[in-house]
Amino acid sequence: MKSFATHDEQLAILKSRGLIVEDEAAARRVLSRDNYYALIDGYKEPFLERDETKNPYGQELYEAGTTFNHILALYQFDRKLRLLLLGELLKFERSIKSKLAYRFSERFQEVDSFLDSANYSPDEIHFHERDRITATLNNLIESHRKRHRVRYPELREFYEKHKNLPLWVLVNFLSLGQITNFYTVIDQDLRTRIAQDFAEDAREQGITLRAAELDEILSIVFPFRNKAAHEEVLYSFRLRSPLELGKLEAQLHQEKGYIIRGTTASLIKLLKVVSPPDEYEAFTRELLELIRSLEEALPERPYVWIMKDAGFRE
Repeated sequence: MKSFATHDEQLAILKSRGLIVEDEAAARRVLSRDNYYALIDGYKEPFLERDETKNPYGQELYEAGTTFNHILALYQFDRKLRLLLLGELLKFERSIKSKLAYRFSERFQEVDSFLDSANYSPDEIHFHERDRITATLNNLIESHRKRHRVRYPELREFYEKHKNLPLWVLVNFLSLGQITNFYTVIDQDLRTRIAQDFAEDAREQGITLRAAELDEILSIVFPFRNKAAHEEVLYSFRLRSPLELGKLEAQLHQEKGYIIRGTTASLIKLLKVVSPPDEYEAFTRELLELIRSLEEALPERPYVWIMKDAGFRE
């Protein structure tokens, strides 16, 4: 069982494992702000000694020359990466909400058409999720009628002014997971049209996008978005199942297997398909600067380990 350790005791443990702590006062301040588990347990892996001749018993020892500031540099890199990537993922989330609401409302223009089960996929495997989506939307509509503890005052305000709550308003109160499920249960023609909307900008680069491929992109965006939003370790996160994106991989001129692994690098490459070109270019410029700053802060071996873990190539 783990017992409580003061910051001084935590530093003593790290030093006993070979970590160099150049400024103990500064290190204590870091540990008081960013706890030991988040910092050390989250980011120690690239810096551990794995040479059996130097660490024959597989103990938790740090490679010679590793400093507290090296681990801190990776921790700070990952934090900046989360913020940078989250910004792009939120843009994508806003975009798919907008496109889905627009195309669905264009097709089905009756008031509250999104509550009619006939306007969704006729495939029985989608019925349960369809009913959950329509129930969620109906609950949002009903919520504005409550006298007290209204969760979304904006809905009541919009309803009182316009006497209805259209889909393009309601989608703003759905989570990305709910939007992902919504896209899954609409009919195939609508799914294809929304995928085509995303491909409009990318088409100049010879890229097309099928509905099933947009499904796969959503399947990788959702868990990465949650990781970023909840401040979990992001750079080394990857999906357990390979993605079905072989054709899109070829369109992006990537060697076979690069994108389907579901790494951070896979996600970044896929964002090119669903982002305006100028915004994607600005994003990748910031990303490259962030990577360069990490390279300057670390020894070569852990840096290469980190890039490989994230799925980046040379």
